[in-house]
Amino acid sequence: MRKGAISRDGVLKAVAEYDELGREGFLSKYGYKPATGYLLVHEERTYDSKAIVGVAHEFDQGRVLRPDELSGGRSHAARWLAGLGFVIRSSRSPDWTRDEIILACDLAMANGWKRLEYDDPRVVELSALLQVMPIHPEELRNELFRNPGGLARKTVDITSRHPDYLGKPTNGNVLDVEVMNDFLARPAEMTEVAQRIRQGLTSGDFQDLLPEAEEEDDYDAPEGKLLLRRHRSRERNKACARRRPMQCCARAVSSPVKHAVSTSSRSTATAEAGTSSVTTLSLCMRRAKAGPSSMISPSYAPTATA
Repeated sequence: MRKGAISRDGVLKAVAEYDELGREGFLSKYGYKPATGYLLVHEERTYDSKAIVGVAHEFDQGRVLRPDELSGGRSHAARWLAGLGFVIRSSRSPDWTRDEIILACDLAMANGWKRLEYDDPRVVELSALLQVMPIHPEELRNELFRNPGGLARKTVDITSRHPDYLGKPTNGNVLDVEVMNDFLARPAEMTEVAQRIRQGLTSGDFQDLLPEAEEEDDYDAPEGKLLLRRHRSRERNKACARRRPMQCCARAVSSPVKHAVSTSSRSTATAEAGTSSVTTLSLCMRRAKAGPSSMISPSYAPTATA
């Protein structure tokens, strides 16, 4: 059967009914199960996102959506609610990334590959850093996201997989073991990687770096996502800086008069800074008259081979 759009008003009516019946009564009435992925947050209360959307559909479209007609994930119910301006929160913490495990392993190694407790000052300090790490979207974070207790538990998962550990290992994940083995094989290198991630988080260098489309393919890069993200950003900036002289010369060739007027109009302002736009234009024009080969920037010039 056809599904239609839901409105904010329809969602609020579903929320009101949820409050009236209570969670168990609401879910039972409409045949929904408790949310396992995302919760709707409204006026400091949480609601099962999938069930709310299904019932809101009745207020807007005349029928309740069955549980098998939609999912509660980011691509369906949660996305609809977020699009209507509602706050969505994950009902469970996201998986640990390589960047986070690198910092946790660094802490565990500094502690002699022994577990740390939640009230250890080092755990509290690292927990605060992990909470500002710009990897996980806000809607994936719950109130327990990377808190000291969770970080302490991660050090247990890591240290129980150490070759010298005599007890039974906990149910960590494969990435815990991979990163720990990197530290065991290259301790100095991985300690430096961890320090660079810490410095980037402390300074705020990573906050404005947006994730890239191909980033998921690089999840296993030894240095993690954030350092790779910053490296690529810097490389792009360098490439842009190298292209600017070429673009100036190209404009001079395509339209010398227009370029001269545009450039000379800025000469007064740039002269005060000790830069002559006329000189730059003259250089471009000389290169243009000399031919295409003279327009090659020194940084792009081919290297002679023997």
